[in-house]
Amino acid sequence: MTSALTPRWTTPDLHHAIKDHYDGLIELYEDLWGEHIHHGYWAEGEPDPGRHAAQVRLVDELIAFGPVPEGTRVLDAGCGIGASAVYLAERLGCRVDGITLSAEQVGRAETKASEAGVSDRTGFRLLDAMHTDYPDATFDVVWALESCELMPDKKAFLAECHRVLKPGGTLLVATWCARDDRLAPDEARLLDRIYRDFVVSHVLPLDHYQAIAEELGFAEIRTVDWSERVSDTWKLSTDIVKPVVRDPSMIWKMIRAKGMDIFRFLNSVPLMKQAYERDVMRYGVLRATRPL
Repeated sequence: MTSALTPRWTTPDLHHAIKDHYDGLIELYEDLWGEHIHHGYWAEGEPDPGRHAAQVRLVDELIAFGPVPEGTRVLDAGCGIGASAVYLAERLGCRVDGITLSAEQVGRAETKASEAGVSDRTGFRLLDAMHTDYPDATFDVVWALESCELMPDKKAFLAECHRVLKPGGTLLVATWCARDDRLAPDEARLLDRIYRDFVVSHVLPLDHYQAIAEELGFAEIRTVDWSERVSDTWKLSTDIVKPVVRDPSMIWKMIRAKGMDIFRFLNSVPLMKQAYERDVMRYGVLRATRPL
């Protein structure tokens, strides 16, 4: 047995790769995934609502899991193109600060907020989520939707979340997870290929996140595994990518615009599907409170 539960990159190299990846591929991500660039949530026993509705459903499920109260101040740590921040501002009247390492994402998020009429309740900045400049006890909620897997130092990130939360404030994390810390060599290689192609630091089992949260002094910690609810994301995403891969003119157009790394991006989708099917990758959610 071996482990793939340690950072693949040094922090400076990872930050540089993240900026290049998301700055360069932002339009392709949005074209393929839509406004919400994250997993969808399919409720058991309910009709398939479609991929985009399932992505919104995941946001709603995370809001309910917190819960996220109306009108609160939220830090969206790893905000992407701002879809969740805009949704929280629109639906709940939250004041949301979104932070990311990608300048292109900041610009796209600002545009989305303006189009939705919530620029007065949202703000977006270039900032490292592991080391922010916010004062202690600034936020009612820290929201981390599929950003924790990017963090090279998970404990430092969660410690920063603890610091900027108000006493009684809520941490909400939804993240890619490993099945456990006893991966076979071929399973570890599969995760490493995903790390490379998605520019991800590393993933941890969900119980490791709970242990870190306990060590940092969080209270009221709850975790849940949503793997079965979200795994259809990659079956559908594979269907979306197939026509692109089969069209040579489209591939060359993307290569001219984005470079040869486009092949890694397109290959990453079937790799994620395989990781879920082999029970190597899972999807975990954590909720915790900074004590009063």
